[in-house]
Amino acid sequence: MKTEATKATGTRRQRQKAETREMILAAARALFEERGFDRTTMRELAAKAEVGLGTIFSHFPDKGALLISALLEDLAQTDQQIVETLPEEAPIKDQIMHVASAGFGYWCRRPALSATLLREMWFITGQWAEKRRDETARFIDFVYRLLDGARQRGELRADVDLRHTAEALYSFYVGSVIRAAGDGHLDLDALLRKTEAYVDQLLAGVGGMSEQGSIPP
Repeated sequence: MKTEATKATGTRRQRQKAETREMILAAARALFEERGFDRTTMRELAAKAEVGLGTIFSHFPDKGALLISALLEDLAQTDQQIVETLPEEAPIKDQIMHVASAGFGYWCRRPALSATLLREMWFITGQWAEKRRDETARFIDFVYRLLDGARQRGELRADVDLRHTAEALYSFYVGSVIRAAGDGHLDLDALLRKTEAYVDQLLAGVGGMSEQGSIPP
């Protein structure tokens, strides 16, 4: 049976472990931003975080996993802000553009680092790949719920496959980020203009039916 002292020790160790992990992530964000991902070494990260090299490897298997964890946690915070500031009663187009503005804004704040993250995250394996898949699924589910709300308000046709529509929007979002990062032109205004044109075209195909049963012009 665990005593109260044993529980307290366990809790303290867990807290210390979490604090050490955050110190490592903070050091990684600072150095990746300052020196770039490729030029930053694990020894430099250990020195910046004031921990041993082995401590870093006890938390993260390699530098790529550290990059993904550091920035995806930032992205998770962005996702939370999107949810908290979403205009719930706005038309679906406004809601989608709200999501796009915050999402693209995240990638555009760190253009060079974003390009590195995009390169690393799509080819990583193991638990980090699973984490990426989970984040993708959550994003698509969130967009699906927005579309479902729009259909309940009469903005979308009853026969539209909302899951496919959500996946199409996600594919456009990711494809746009990858293409812009690859071209070295992560510009928020340009991305939003393209998104608005795409959303207009998409909604023209999934909008409400007219009285004659055809899609309105």
